Amino acid sequence: MTEEARTIARRSRASERAITAALTAMKSAGLPVDKVCVNGGQVEIHVNTVEGATEAENDGGLKDW
Repeated sequence: MTEEARTIARRSRASERAITAALTAMKSAGLPVDKVCVNGGQVEIHVNTVEGATEAENDGGLKDW
């Protein structure tokens, strides 16, 4: 097996420091974290929608009735 194949095949676990850094960055960016799921070494961070964000209205040029 080549060195590149070993690097790809190697599994890595999220460290507490990396998770804390990610959550801190999200907090400073104003992103509300909905939930954090930890399963073994895998971590999923679910972000909720940002309050006050408006969606661009794309009506295709249609006029109001």
